[in-house]
Amino acid sequence: MDHRHVVFTLPKMLRVCFRFDRHLLNGLSKVAYLSVLTYLKGLLGEECVPGMIIARQTFGAGARFHPHLHAILTDGGWDPDGQWHRIFGWDRPVLRKLFEVEVFRFLRERGLLSVERVELIRSWRHSGFDVYVGDPVAEADRQRLEHLARYLLRAPISLERLWYDPQADKVTIRPLQGEGAEPVELEPLEFIARLVRHIPDVRERQVLYYGVYANASKRLVGPQTTAGQGESPGVGMPPEPLLALTPFQKHQRMRWAQLIRKVWAQDPLLCPDCGAQMRILSFITDPPVVDRILRHVGWRPGQPAPDLIRAPPPVLKVAESPP
Repeated sequence: MDHRHVVFTLPKMLRVCFRFDRHLLNGLSKVAYLSVLTYLKGLLGEECVPGMIIARQTFGAGARFHPHLHAILTDGGWDPDGQWHRIFGWDRPVLRKLFEVEVFRFLRERGLLSVERVELIRSWRHSGFDVYVGDPVAEADRQRLEHLARYLLRAPISLERLWYDPQADKVTIRPLQGEGAEPVELEPLEFIARLVRHIPDVRERQVLYYGVYANASKRLVGPQTTAGQGESPGVGMPPEPLLALTPFQKHQRMRWAQLIRKVWAQDPLLCPDCGAQMRILSFITDPPVVDRILRHVGWRPGQPAPDLIRAPPPVLKVAESPP
């Protein structure tokens, strides 16, 4: 199935509501998902459940506070019978209007928006609400999907765009290539004040999963056929035995060594002495046994780790360059 990159944007007048209460971002994510559900129901005439991954971003150009949502959305949904319905064209103005209505309802229910303010925003020629829907990305195009996922999880500011002038005591944030904006110069304390606004609260989730991608979903996403073309194995069906996993399920069970190699660019199963591939014999999790092994190799509580315990790979530092 194809996926699309979708971005939900708020008008500037409403962004201040989320600046001092980050819990509202959870509701904003749900509002975006409800807008998609309403759109699918109105277009297809029945309840269809998509797969949606929403990443919340609170930063804009120059590290300014700009709450908005980036999402990876399936190019359609599944009906209650487990049949796949693809959307061949997304009507952005309709989806934007649905998102606008849901946001107004959400803020009105919490007493953060008056009727007069709603009418004022609606009277503008451009309300400030926007929904961007990108081109479809094929399931087989793993490189584009991975690039999109990384874009959703990017940091507020790239180190490559920062430069500090110690003589002028200024921090310069350079714009991305193609943005056409001027570099932003800030006092160090002002830069820190802007940056800390984007630090999430304790246990705050930055990525939320909805529809068939939610943990509570009982739907099994796998090979699918369009409605009216026969049964769809693996979609809306009970889980299959472990030996009959779909490619999607097999990818979910990626080994821990593969994940470490993907993040740190080092294989933890390679022998540091001879470079041969090591084999896992067992996992030892019993604390007394772990303590005996560490004491046997000469380690005592409070001492630095012995040489045979490898430290994590060093973090590469980006050299400073003038703007």
